[in-house]
Amino acid sequence: MTEVVFEGSFDEVASLEEWLRDADALRGRMRLEHRAPGQGRMGGEPPALRIEVETAAQAAALTRTVEFWLRSRGSDVALKLRIGSEVTADLDLRARLDVDALVAQVSAILRDALNAAAD
Repeated sequence: MTEVVFEGSFDEVASLEEWLRDADALRGRMRLEHRAPGQGRMGGEPPALRIEVETAAQAAALTRTVEFWLRSRGSDVALKLRIGSEVTADLDLRARLDVDALVAQVSAILRDALNAAAD
């Protein structure tokens, strides 16, 4: 199993979670975490959307849905993406990120992570 985590503002993470809920392949594989502030800090940490991905079909559903969501949001997106424990990418469309290149990169990372988990 590979864990995919999106972090960002509550509005962005909640919006993405709403889109992903409609993907049958991901049903029951997501949880939205609201994180309390650390000791001595005001305000909570950014929310996190955690998704468990085990199959190529789930990975494809995830990348396809994220692609459509990114395109629908326009340039108003700034999320962090972590796949597994080491890989991090910034989905920052305010910097005019190439969505096609990003989707190809995320798809390749997910494919590699799933292959490593299967070994």
